[in-house]
Amino acid sequence: MKVYGKCQNCSNEIGYSTSANTRVEFAMKDGDSIDLKCLECDTISETQVDQLFAKPSKIAQIGAGLIFLIGTPLAFLIASSIFTGTTNHYVIYIVGGFLLVPVYIYIIINKQDQTRVSDFNRRKIKGRVHNL
Repeated sequence: MKVYGKCQNCSNEIGYSTSANTRVEFAMKDGDSIDLKCLECDTISETQVDQLFAKPSKIAQIGAGLIFLIGTPLAFLIASSIFTGTTNHYVIYIVGGFLLVPVYIYIIINKQDQTRVSDFNRRKIKGRVHNL
C-alpha cells in the first residue's frame, strides 16, 4: 500500500510504500515515525504514523478494469462457443453467470482496496486520552 505524508516545508505530498494494512502494523514494521524526503525542496521531515494517510491504489483500479474489460468478452466467447446450437432456456442463465464472473472480480478488488484504505485512515494509534 502507498501512504502519504505532507512536507513540513512546502506542504507537498510525499509517498511511502509499505506492506502494512493498518497503522499498528505500520508502527510495528517501520516504527512510530519515519523520515520522508521531499522531492521538491529536498528537505527531510520526520513524520509520525498518525500524520500519514492512505489513498486508493491506482494499480488495483487498473488491474480490476483490465480484468473487467478483457474478461467480459472472453467469458461471452467461451460461453457462446460451449452452448451453440442448444435451444434450452437455461443456457441463457448459464451464459449470464459466465458474464457476471468478471463483474464480481472487479467489485471484489475495488472493495478490498477501499476497505484497506479506510481501515488505515480511520484508526489512529494515539487517539483520545481517557481519564479513569
